[in-house]
Amino acid sequence: MAIIDRKSNNEKRNKRIAKNTTLMFLRMLLLTIINLYTVRFVLKGLGVIDYGIFNAVAGVVTSASFISAVLALSIQRFFSIALGQEDEERLKTIFSASLNIIIILSITIIILFETVGLWFVSTQMTIPAERMTTVISLYQCSIFVFFFSLLQIPFTAIIFSHEDMGVYAIISTVDSLLRLALAVIITKISIDHLVFYSIGLLVESGVVSLLYIWKGGKYEECHYTKTKDKILYQHLLQFSGWTMFGSLANMGMNQGNTILINLFFGPISNMAFAIAMQISNAFNALSNSMVLSFRPAMIRSYAESNHYYVNELFYISNKFIFYLLICIAIPIIAEIDCILKIWLGTANEETILFSRLIIIYIVISAISNPITIIMQASGHVKEYHFPVESITLCTLPLTWILFKLHFPSYTVFIAMISTCVIAHIVRLICLRHYYQPFDYIYYVRDFLLPAIGITTLAIGCTFFFKKNIINLSICFILIFLITPSLVLLTAYNIGISKNEKVLLKRFITSFLSKKHV
Repeated sequence: MAIIDRKSNNEKRNKRIAKNTTLMFLRMLLLTIINLYTVRFVLKGLGVIDYGIFNAVAGVVTSASFISAVLALSIQRFFSIALGQEDEERLKTIFSASLNIIIILSITIIILFETVGLWFVSTQMTIPAERMTTVISLYQCSIFVFFFSLLQIPFTAIIFSHEDMGVYAIISTVDSLLRLALAVIITKISIDHLVFYSIGLLVESGVVSLLYIWKGGKYEECHYTKTKDKILYQHLLQFSGWTMFGSLANMGMNQGNTILINLFFGPISNMAFAIAMQISNAFNALSNSMVLSFRPAMIRSYAESNHYYVNELFYISNKFIFYLLICIAIPIIAEIDCILKIWLGTANEETILFSRLIIIYIVISAISNPITIIMQASGHVKEYHFPVESITLCTLPLTWILFKLHFPSYTVFIAMISTCVIAHIVRLICLRHYYQPFDYIYYVRDFLLPAIGITTLAIGCTFFFKKNIINLSICFILIFLITPSLVLLTAYNIGISKNEKVLLKRFITSFLSKKHV
């Protein structure tokens, strides 16, 4: 009976994952198009110098955005476990405890931003003197945008835990459309564009936060009650603390490097790096959207000791994320110069090189997501994040040393890619140590070797088109049609196992079924 119940439960989760994955993929296609146009209008409205200033100054505040992501993941994990246990009182306690933590944390961070952060922006950054007053206004608006992002965390976490991706898709689309509208407006007005854009982002962030609070607050567990569960506070803070350490490393590679490039190379290189980071954000958003579809099911299955299903989801999510990304990444890398010119109207060599290197980094980095889910589900966050992120954190001092030795600006990506590869090896070691069902040989044979082979074949096909087809338009079309088709065809035939083909068919069948969970 238990086996039948577990099989039935797995089928329900397959159906839910299939629907959520499709929904999130469609959402990302729409948001990617919107965001590409948003960046184009923002760059046009602000200009190269102000765009570089905006990303550098706002980057000081958004360097703490990893805190929002960490808290959201941590709270979501505890919500998912409580939902799996069907413990409604526990859910209410988790919500109240998380809200208390966020309020105290928000006050602390605002104090730090208004003291140390303000000093850094005012005295240490390379800012034109005539723009300093505007920059301070931008900085203050960025602080409150960050505050709104913290306030909505418990509500977004409960939405994710209930796997209500429809609500998330709608609100996030509204968010992107509002930002696009704001970007268009700044190209039409005559007042200081940077000031107007900063205030507009503040208002927009407040509206989006209210939408999340409104929708998330409809769940029964989202009602505040006084809680003195010290053990829960301790677990939440410990889990968040070590997960935060992991996100801190990524912040060092992103926002920290933004500041370093500003210090060593100035606003023009900042602009190139900012464009590359926009591309990175688009790829990351796509990858993370796919992960969101698998994450709740993997955590609940782990809590139930359903390791067979965890393994199924681990390998199929790895392959799904990787092959989907290279379907998009390889053609974009090949035609990035053309894409940037269409997108932005112009593109210098530094922006083209930055964009290619950041895509390579993102593809390598993305395959760590399923590993992280299992390790966080197991609770071994300290044993996992400390060795992995200690390596990742080396990126920032390594970049500083390279810049001090007068290496060119693109070496920041060489540092990122190198530490990412080393960190992934350590991730696998940790996974094998704390999750016994994982097997190195099977991972290499079943995932890595086919992935490398398929990627090499796709690159060879793309290179052939670039080398032999003179007509640029025809070459562009062929690369974007043939290369993804080749990846998908070879991935289905040699990239996934027989069992995964069966599981994939179940996903498709479940999604097409008229029954709904």
